[in-house]
Amino acid sequence: MLQFKSLQESVKDVDTKGRTVTGYFSAFDNIDSDGDVIVPGAFERTIREQGPKSKNRIFHLFQHNAWKPLGKPKVLKEDGKGLYFETPFPDTTLANDTLKLYKAGIYNEHSIGYEVVNSDTETRNGQEVNVLKEIRLYEGSTVTWGANAQTPMETIKSQFEDKDSMEDEISKIQKFLRNGDVTDETFELLEYKLEQIKLALPREEQEEKQVGTPDIVEPFDQFETKLKLQNDTLWNLNN
Repeated sequence: MLQFKSLQESVKDVDTKGRTVTGYFSAFDNIDSDGDVIVPGAFERTIREQGPKSKNRIFHLFQHNAWKPLGKPKVLKEDGKGLYFETPFPDTTLANDTLKLYKAGIYNEHSIGYEVVNSDTETRNGQEVNVLKEIRLYEGSTVTWGANAQTPMETIKSQFEDKDSMEDEISKIQKFLRNGDVTDETFELLEYKLEQIKLALPREEQEEKQVGTPDIVEPFDQFETKLKLQNDTLWNLNN
């Protein structure tokens, strides 16, 4: 079964001139909210068999969408921190928009689409965790944030340290919407993200900003359905 797992603040560098983004798709020894922890060596086999120096069948996608590839990593390796990547972006509309949003600091999170090959249960720091020892990697994605259709507001709140950081993100997106030169589709995505962040603010802040449309959370459910439908597509691309 294809699964998804996100990593926040995972951009290392954005070279807009060289059109290359570097960062991490995943981190090691980090117990996430699902109680999973990925250990060093988990990606070793999949990189050796499917990575840039082999069959080169691991993709860098946008929002886990198999129909929106951003490219393929030219470097994909494990280091002391996690799964490191370097991806050159082609001259496409989607890639150009994505590079602009990386540069503006709006995109700073990545996620992996993977299948667990080998795992075990261990107790760490008094907590029972699922240790992922071997993973088959299908893709790494640039994402707005990790999707969780069941608790979208909590998912959004977890991306920020406090209300001030949420306000800073709102300001950053509003500035880009005023001055940015991207496609209508990208503008719509940013507007959606902006409204989601506003809805995650305390109720009094929402009222001040005249935000509070409950229907805005519905796209999370639609997004999750699309991801499930894409599982078969990603499987076929890699087999």
